[in-house]
Amino acid sequence: MKNLFVLFLTFTLLLTSCSSSNDDQTPPDYENKPVGEFIDNWSFRVFPKLGDNFDLAEFKLWVPESTNNLKAVLILCNYSNGGSFGWLNLEEWKNFAKTEKLALMAINVKTTTADGFYTDAKGGSGDALLKALDTITYKNNLTHVSKLPFLMKGYSAGGVFSYYFSDFKPERVIAFVNIRGGAVGLTASGNSNIPGLMLLGENDAISRNQNMAGVVLSKRNEGGAFSYAIEPDVDHFGNLGSSWELARDFFSAALSKRLTDGTNELNIIPENSGWLGNNATKEIFSFNEFPNPTKEGSWLIDEAFAQKWKAYQTK
Repeated sequence: MKNLFVLFLTFTLLLTSCSSSNDDQTPPDYENKPVGEFIDNWSFRVFPKLGDNFDLAEFKLWVPESTNNLKAVLILCNYSNGGSFGWLNLEEWKNFAKTEKLALMAINVKTTTADGFYTDAKGGSGDALLKALDTITYKNNLTHVSKLPFLMKGYSAGGVFSYYFSDFKPERVIAFVNIRGGAVGLTASGNSNIPGLMLLGENDAISRNQNMAGVVLSKRNEGGAFSYAIEPDVDHFGNLGSSWELARDFFSAALSKRLTDGTNELNIIPENSGWLGNNATKEIFSFNEFPNPTKEGSWLIDEAFAQKWKAYQTK
């Protein structure tokens, strides 16, 4: 009988111990963990928080020698789960940044197991970009750079991120270019006045092209500053050279019209000051001379860019 009592007492204590151990467990302290860690002086890795839509978020900043008169930060985004750090070594982007007085930021963001996908900038990836820029510029005594507005250029999923970032922080985006990023849907009207360029490949998936053109036409129905162009004989994985060249022309025009010296506030470009392109024939017209309903045409920021929009599609 005594042995049975001892056995019962031991079993009870064991159960109590297990229960107490489970009760004492606390969830990870997501709120007080570090924001991230430096990879090097110009690269920062942001740690995901509970519910963020990314598992890896790394950002690298490049600035020209003179940083006192920088106008904007150009964000370079690559395909799905693919980084763009290597683009910071390309002379074509560094030369463009020097000419237009820009900083460059490349991203390496991946989603593997988290809820959602990082292309939705509102799901955590957009905040990660802002945190990384703030942290890198603070470390390098360039806090004024963290307040600059953005140009957003992305290919494939990177283009989708660029588009959705313009909806996440419309007050920060001068203009964006989405190259062959078809997983887009209609956003609220907050980004309709942001010059947006969707670049399609003629031989890309039909669904991608329909989505991108559909967004543009929906935004144009609101009077939005959106356009699309179709590069001939190119599929999803075709060479990006012509698209990058047109993107740079687009950004140069947007910088001249959206920025005012001495302020980071962005101008809204009057719709009727632009040009319009016929998406079927590729003909271009000044706004008031467009022969069809204006909402049916791609909105082109000025005559010079309209000529380049046409040439891109008729080469």
